[in-house]
Amino acid sequence: MLRERLERPLKRKHLSFNEGKVCDAVVRRLEAREQQVRANLRWPEQENHQHPVEVVFDLGSQLYALEHTGIERFDGHIRMEAQTEKLFAPITTALKDALGTDALFELYLPVNSLNGRKAAQLSAIQQAIIDWVKTTAPTIPKRPYPDYKGNGVGLSRRPNVPFDVALCRFEPPIVPGKHFQIRHTVDDVEKLRRDRMKAAIDKKFPKLAAWKANEGAKSILVLEQNDIQLTNPSIVADVYLPLAKAREDRPDETYLVASCMSPNWWMWPILIGDRSYDDYAKSDDPSFWEFEPSKLASLTKR
Repeated sequence: MLRERLERPLKRKHLSFNEGKVCDAVVRRLEAREQQVRANLRWPEQENHQHPVEVVFDLGSQLYALEHTGIERFDGHIRMEAQTEKLFAPITTALKDALGTDALFELYLPVNSLNGRKAAQLSAIQQAIIDWVKTTAPTIPKRPYPDYKGNGVGLSRRPNVPFDVALCRFEPPIVPGKHFQIRHTVDDVEKLRRDRMKAAIDKKFPKLAAWKANEGAKSILVLEQNDIQLTNPSIVADVYLPLAKAREDRPDETYLVASCMSPNWWMWPILIGDRSYDDYAKSDDPSFWEFEPSKLASLTKR
């Protein structure tokens, strides 16, 4: 049965970034703030510009240069999520109605632990996990969410499963009707997040700084979040702000857009001049904005 599921065509929308629409959301926010309409849009990448930011435009007499980057919480995250139907859906499907309705069970698997395995081996591991969860779930002590202390079974190795797994039980369920979910464990996730943010900064800051120095543009960096499990604006700010404030070439404005939210996308100011996400959160000024994705236009081809 598991092999049959693996051979079905993918139906889940792959996790991806939405560069064009996210850029449009930020431009709309700037238009509303400045009470100006965008004009003279240019796409430096298409012009083979030396500093190819995503889009350049005018608001009134002021030139703006906007650059986008997606936030991956670890290397290979997007690739892994694109294989969710193959790797994890058989486990979720088999367990979602098999554990009762009084609790939420969370299964923890090491990131990338199922990647690259042949179909027969993958099927055997999935079935072993399913059997173990069904047997183990009723024995786990009840804990309220989000108390993670002492309420799990694992991390430990299980028969026919070549990596450590863990299972937690929260009662009552957090969301009515949702009784099972898979979460991924990542070693030293904070260091990985810092490393990836630093790599993005090293790549994006110089391009924006060149437009500011050479053309007098206001420089805008847009961070896109498409993962709701381990990423939120507070975490992004904690990682980004020390790295950005240590550099003289930081952009004038940095925003975070969560394209994983539904039905609307959310946007937060991370660093505007010297005002940070925390400053906005503690003030009476708006600290976030919402956008309907269906009403956004794609400003780029991505």
